[in-house]
Amino acid sequence: MYFWWMILGFQAVWFACAWGISHHYPFLPVIVSLIYLNSYISKQSPKKPAYLFLFRILLYGFLLDSTLGLLGFIDFESPYPDPLQWVQPWWMSLLWLSFAASAKASFFWLEKRLPLAVILGAISGPLAYFSGKKFGVFISIDFFGYVFLSIGFAVIMYLIMQSLKKQNTPLQ
Repeated sequence: MYFWWMILGFQAVWFACAWGISHHYPFLPVIVSLIYLNSYISKQSPKKPAYLFLFRILLYGFLLDSTLGLLGFIDFESPYPDPLQWVQPWWMSLLWLSFAASAKASFFWLEKRLPLAVILGAISGPLAYFSGKKFGVFISIDFFGYVFLSIGFAVIMYLIMQSLKKQNTPLQ
């Protein structure tokens, strides 16, 4: 049951972020992601490696999204004032944390297929952002933004798979 919650729960967080932000319900992503992240952390033992893993993936996502914003490849529906609009919005941080929490359940079948994981990251990352654009949470993403996302997600998937391999913990 936990496996399916981790898979479907992440989709619920993604939808809560995309729909909640685009329809001006900012508490929806907060509530759904906190429930999801709490259920993940409650199953982890010891907790310190889980927190470090979440933080590491959050940092990768923050660097990717903020770099895209700084370079002008993406414009977020951002709550920040003008000089900081390139910084990844808070709701994307919730999404990255939830993505990290779902990693073991979502990608266990790729643990011994690193090239496939990298290729799927390069394809699915930009697709997720494209879907988010359709919801209206991104004002714009240009062609180079998608190229940069593809490369960034390929690298992040490689790093996630390496981290999961090091954790060597069973799916809980």
